[in-house]
Amino acid sequence: MMNSSDIQAQLETFEFVPGRKAPVQALVRLLPDIETALFFAKALNMPYSNLEALLVKLFKTSVVRALFDGKTEHSSELQDYIVGIVPDHIKARGTVLYADHGVKHTELLPAMWEAIELGIAKSISEVVTKLSNVIDMLPSKEGSMTFQHLQKMNKQRPTIGVYAAGIRHGLVPDNLVILDVSGSMTEATIAAIVGDVVALSWKANAHLAIVSDNTFYWEPGTYQVSDVLSKAEYNGTHYETLAPLLNRDWGTVITIADYDSSASAARHIASNCKGRIGQVLDLSLVDSSTYLAEVVGQLADSVQPLLIAANGTRFCG
Repeated sequence: MMNSSDIQAQLETFEFVPGRKAPVQALVRLLPDIETALFFAKALNMPYSNLEALLVKLFKTSVVRALFDGKTEHSSELQDYIVGIVPDHIKARGTVLYADHGVKHTELLPAMWEAIELGIAKSISEVVTKLSNVIDMLPSKEGSMTFQHLQKMNKQRPTIGVYAAGIRHGLVPDNLVILDVSGSMTEATIAAIVGDVVALSWKANAHLAIVSDNTFYWEPGTYQVSDVLSKAEYNGTHYETLAPLLNRDWGTVITIADYDSSASAARHIASNCKGRIGQVLDLSLVDSSTYLAEVVGQLADSVQPLLIAANGTRFCG
């Protein structure tokens, strides 16, 4: 005999796009891995907050928990400080040979890069849309194989439907990932997601920067998890120290942060940085876009959220 919690679990539904719901247990069966879930979300043009909620429902992993379950721990209000003397160079880690065994098992962020970089054919998107209307009627095995098959077909297709690359390199092909490692992000969060951040950076062939009191920077192929952790400061949030990096052009910049730093940091970047950015892609650990994306986005042609943690409680500090 089922208890009340078992019954509630079986009756729970999830609104994956406005006006369309499906049983959570059906989604668990039909979207068995992160790659398939991201493909499903992109094909349906799922809102960012719905995507965050979907990932939390389906995947109880350490990275998903760190990114989205700790929203109340992270800052969502700016500090009030005046930018003083900014270092005239970025302290950089020396070259370190990368080894695969130095990176923890990865899951979400590298898959997200692959999903946004690859467009979805119109014909495949139409099939996913039709199937999404009858999710609760799809047998679990056949349904799972259907979405996985469509995801692989879309990835491998030569010229099916309309292809539109998700990444616009703009001025230059160089990519940059910026990770906020200040105290408000918490040491536990950084420890949980750093493997994914490094793997994302490698998949995107990106330069990597971390920022707290100072900015530390690595070129592609010269960093691993231990390098990032050894330089993480977990102190203040001084985005003005990114200025030397932002005096050059970037194709795509990915920002991973909460909402912190000072308005004076944004003014400093706007006044002193001459670089241009094709686009900024933002991953926020609070229920709004990150202030880091706002600061960097002043130099960009476009700013777009990747994920925004929904329904977070604002932290005052």
